[in-house]
Amino acid sequence: MTKIQKYLDDCVVKGVFPGASWAIGNKDAILEKGSVGFLGNGLGPVIEDTIYDMASLTKVFTALALMKQFEDGLVRLVDSVEYFLPSYKDCPLGKATIFALLTHTAPFLAGPPLYRHVKTREELLEALRLSQLRTDNLDQVFYTCEAFILLGEIIAAIDASTLDEVIRRRVLEPLGMKETCFKPPASLIERIAPTEECSMRGRLIRGEVHDENAWIMGGVSGNAGVFSNAPDMTRIGAAMLASLEKDAFLHKATAKLMTLNHTPGMGENRGLCWVVAGPGYSCGDLFSPAGFGHTGFTGTSLWIDPERKIYGVLLSNRIHPHRDNTKLFRTRNIFYNLAILGYGETRNGK
Repeated sequence: MTKIQKYLDDCVVKGVFPGASWAIGNKDAILEKGSVGFLGNGLGPVIEDTIYDMASLTKVFTALALMKQFEDGLVRLVDSVEYFLPSYKDCPLGKATIFALLTHTAPFLAGPPLYRHVKTREELLEALRLSQLRTDNLDQVFYTCEAFILLGEIIAAIDASTLDEVIRRRVLEPLGMKETCFKPPASLIERIAPTEECSMRGRLIRGEVHDENAWIMGGVSGNAGVFSNAPDMTRIGAAMLASLEKDAFLHKATAKLMTLNHTPGMGENRGLCWVVAGPGYSCGDLFSPAGFGHTGFTGTSLWIDPERKIYGVLLSNRIHPHRDNTKLFRTRNIFYNLAILGYGETRNGK
């Protein structure tokens, strides 16, 4: 039993999550993988290819699809929302740029989540179109799901297709992510980890997106909705490491642009979608300043460190049966510390 497996086994006993699966690797190979615990109360054990609701890790898929469009010459970071979505002309968000949406620097106004006052996808998108903008703290990162809901609509408009089809064609198929999808079919339900006992929907959520805005959107949204597993998520980790060394899934210049800290001094380190490593971040204490990653509310995470030449995937359903379980936050830091200690390289070798 590895040190990581023992640690995560203990986490199940302590109620950090019902179960989890993980993988650690580099651009060439998976170095460690495993699973612990159970899908939920009265359900079977977690296995290495258990499928999880990725929650906000969906934003990574959205951003990767957009950067593939960028590489095809279809979009610039300085392009405005209204350029792609003419209905936004003369609306507050019309002048917002792709760069601002990707870095969470667009001035969205803090307020009640969209899903609280709409009932349909059309109503949600109209509420988003008419959103008012903040007038203060404009020099600060302001993380919103709305930015990526809007990016999802832009991506679909650029390719004259649906968002799920664009992500399938531009990201999932090229990376060989065969079990990753929006709205998983019923045939996969036995391998899908449940999330929350949802008071709004009056049922246990399993096999449908947990995020309320994405649910209103019909399960396909730029901010949430992707379901995946650890083996598939390793493909993103390996692809990003490879692309930062030479042209691969992304051109090297694109990968570097995505993972550069574009928001120094703005309260949070942000690349293009990616969070760039810093003290106190969810990657723990040992990731280099070149590290980058993303997390999902349901209990999912992916962190990549090109200096240490390693990535780590930790997937759980920590919000089962209820979202008030926050024990994962400390656990996740320790997991990534152990990953670096066990497998990370330094500038001077192992």
